[in-house]
Amino acid sequence: MGADAYALAGVTDTLTEATAAEGIADYVEFRMDGADRPLAALGEYEEALPLVVSNRPEWAGGTAGESERLETLAAAAAVDAVEMVDVELRTIRECEWLRDELRGHDVELVVSHYDRRETPQKSELNRIISECNTYGDVVKLVVFAEERTDSLSLLQSFNAASERGVRVTGYALGDIGRHTRVIGVFYGASIAYAPVVSDERGPNDIDLRKLSNLLDWVASAR
Repeated sequence: MGADAYALAGVTDTLTEATAAEGIADYVEFRMDGADRPLAALGEYEEALPLVVSNRPEWAGGTAGESERLETLAAAAAVDAVEMVDVELRTIRECEWLRDELRGHDVELVVSHYDRRETPQKSELNRIISECNTYGDVVKLVVFAEERTDSLSLLQSFNAASERGVRVTGYALGDIGRHTRVIGVFYGASIAYAPVVSDERGPNDIDLRKLSNLLDWVASAR
């Protein structure tokens, strides 16, 4: 996949901010675990940008408790504006009813794997990508980079997967991994992610407008 094939997703837990992503992003990812009344917010959503929804538990970097987390995610999949549902590999592997429920809606399934402590070896990254791909339409990998070689391993895995026709995305956390949010698309990542509001996530995030400008600049310089 070439860099001209990527999509840009603005991430928020407040759907009223979606207007700030118009004209920049292709999608808005709604982090439901950060919203007080996520289903009500989805019901009131009237903006033009299609939605990716996620509902992360603590073990995947979110705040959602397990009680009704998956029921809420399944209910969100039925909303017309939702085009993608992001669910963790561990969850989709263990929860057959959720797989069936999500497949019953006209949504694409992003199957994600989060490792917020380290970057697995390249062979393990490739194995995770293959497993995610058996369940979903898009594979998302988020890892923590402790060394430059960690970022390199992630990018090489993206490149190899995209050459096999796998739609893959993600990035590396940490100072060393920050640049992967920008250059990942040039190694096959199909979606680039950035918070709609600059201080919404963490210190290693790049806000949506800045990321869009950086991507345009790198693409024009190639």
